Amino acid sequence: MTQKEQQFRSTIVSTAQNPDYDCVLLFSGGKDSSYLLYYLSEILNLRVLTFTLIHDFLPEQTIRNIEEFSSRFAKKHVNIQNKTLSTAGKHFLETWINKPDEGSLITLCTGCRMGLVKPVIETAHAENMKVVIAAHTPFEESDYKVSLVNYPKGKKGFIYFAMGYMRLLIRNPSLLKNIKVFLSQLEEFHYYKNKDSIFKNAGIDYYKPFYSVIDFDEHKIVKKLKELNWEKPKSTTNSSVWRSDCNMYAVRHYFYNQVAGYNESKVYYGNLLKENKISYEYFEEHSQQNYEKEEIMDLLTSLELSESSINKYRDFLGKYGNSDNPFPSCSSCQRIP
Repeated sequence: MTQKEQQFRSTIVSTAQNPDYDCVLLFSGGKDSSYLLYYLSEILNLRVLTFTLIHDFLPEQTIRNIEEFSSRFAKKHVNIQNKTLSTAGKHFLETWINKPDEGSLITLCTGCRMGLVKPVIETAHAENMKVVIAAHTPFEESDYKVSLVNYPKGKKGFIYFAMGYMRLLIRNPSLLKNIKVFLSQLEEFHYYKNKDSIFKNAGIDYYKPFYSVIDFDEHKIVKKLKELNWEKPKSTTNSSVWRSDCNMYAVRHYFYNQVAGYNESKVYYGNLLKENKISYEYFEEHSQQNYEKEEIMDLLTSLELSESSINKYRDFLGKYGNSDNPFPSCSSCQRIP
C-alpha cells in the first residue's frame, strides 16, 4: 500500500461513524465501479456498503455482476429502485424519435444523476455513514453532451444552454407530454450542477479515488476484472465498450454516434490517448467500434415502446443507421469520407 493509499484509508476510517462499515460505494456493476469495489475491499481493507440503483434498463449480466461482486467484496448491499429513470427513460425514448436531435439525446438518462445523489444521501444517513465513494474517472468527464444542447452552437454558458433547451422543446413539443417527467428533469439539472455542495451540506464526505488516489490503468483494470470473472453485459455483441452497464447507455451511445458523429466511447478513449494511458492502436481498435443497428433495434423492441415509436425508429435506422449515411443535421460528421 502506497503512502497516498494509506493516507486515504486513514482518512476514511477516522471519519467512520458506523461500527460495521467504513464507506458507501456507488456501485453500478460496470467496469470501473466493480474494480473499485475490489480495490477498496481487498487492497485498502475497507468495509464497504455498496449502493445500486435498480431500473428497467439494467442488463441481466450487469445484475449478476452486482450480485456476485457485492457478495464477495461488500459487507452489505443496498438496492434502491430508480423509478424516475425507468419512467423518464421510456418517455424520452418514445418522444425523442418524433424529432431526432443531437441535443435532446441528453434527456434519455433523466433521473440517473439525481438518483446518484438524493437516495444515496438518504441511505448514508439511515446507516449513520459519512463517506460516499464514486468510481468516476477524469477520462469520462466531458461537457460535450451539454454543449450539444447549447444554442447558438459553439457558445458556452448557462444562458446558451437554457436557450438551446427551449429550442429543443419548441422543435419537439412531445418532450413535454409528461409534465412530471419534465419537472424531474429540472430537478435532475439542479443535482447535476450542485452535486458537490449538496453532499457537503448533507454532512457527507464525497470521494473519487480515480482522481487522486488510484493511478488509472485501463489495461490493469481489464486484466484484473477478467481474473475475477467479471463479464461484460451480453445485451450486444460489441466487445469494445467495457463500461457499458446499462442498456440505455447502449442506445444513447449508438445514436450519439449516428446523429452527432461521436459518443462516450470516442471521448473516453480519446482522453486516455491524450494522457498516454493507451496506445494509438488500442484507441483505433476500441473507439471505432460501435453497436450494430440490428442490436439497437432489438434493445428498443425489448423495452416495449409503442408500435408508433418502434416504427419511427425502424424507419430512422433504415435511412441513417449505417456509418456511411449520417443523419442530415449531424454537426460533427467530418469523420465520414
